[in-house]
Amino acid sequence: MNPVLDVRSLEVVYQTQVSSLQALHDVSFVVQPGEIVGIVGESGCGKSTVGSAVMRLLPPNGAISSGEILFQGRDLRQMPADELRGLRGREMAMIFQDPMTCLNPVFTIRSQMFDILRTQQGTTRLNKKEIERLAFQSLDEVGIPDVAKRIDDYPHQFSGGMRQRILIAMALVTRPALLVADEPTSALDVTLEAQIIDLIRELRQAHQTSVLFITHDLGVIAQLCDRVIVMYAGRVVEQQETLALFDNPRHPYTRALLAAVPSRVHRGEPLATIPGRVPSLTSLPEGCKFSDRCSLIQEICLQA
Repeated sequence: MNPVLDVRSLEVVYQTQVSSLQALHDVSFVVQPGEIVGIVGESGCGKSTVGSAVMRLLPPNGAISSGEILFQGRDLRQMPADELRGLRGREMAMIFQDPMTCLNPVFTIRSQMFDILRTQQGTTRLNKKEIERLAFQSLDEVGIPDVAKRIDDYPHQFSGGMRQRILIAMALVTRPALLVADEPTSALDVTLEAQIIDLIRELRQAHQTSVLFITHDLGVIAQLCDRVIVMYAGRVVEQQETLALFDNPRHPYTRALLAAVPSRVHRGEPLATIPGRVPSLTSLPEGCKFSDRCSLIQEICLQA
């Protein structure tokens, strides 16, 4: 089976006024058809940079310095800008953390969904009635009540959870092969978070959409993902199937992350923490980048 997404030795550099900073180092992974792959790690580990690089949406001072990003066998790095724009939204889609930064406050949900369907190559010949049917169907799938009435509402007239559902409906209305979700539940309470997790799982089942799910929450990873990529300081430190990772984490950083998750087993005990913080790109330690926070440090860790 050919992967939907095949990232090979990806490296990303940010240009600053002082110098060039390498944000990603030799990142490689695959996402198979219908698979949900999670990327987890603390803030500053490079998770969102991976998502932005895959979608070719890095900020102006960011650039892919080396590596390949193969989407269904096509190298996105070599793809012309016009072809890439047509690919986004139609075959690849992204959900961001805060829907209010993505939904336009001055246009109705109908207007925004219709624009998506009109601008995507392959849907330009659809008449208004067919576009409306697809928009209604997508909103209904994500659980928006009274779609016929609420489709003409503005984003501020919906709750945070409903806005996130609308964003997911917009991302999936063209039935993309790959969905990149960048912490889509972080701004929600636990009840809404559970609903969005169930929704993504159901949509994967219904449409066989592959998902790259970026989060800092191992609880969400455990509930949703088939495989897990653990990142630290711009590097992949471990990749395993989800159950295997929770049963037998190999890297000290993964073990430290799991130890910091509240557990009934350790009820009443002090919560484990990881000392220090993720190092700045300007002052990465020599050798293992986790060495200055690791309780298992040895001499070789400072060198290799």
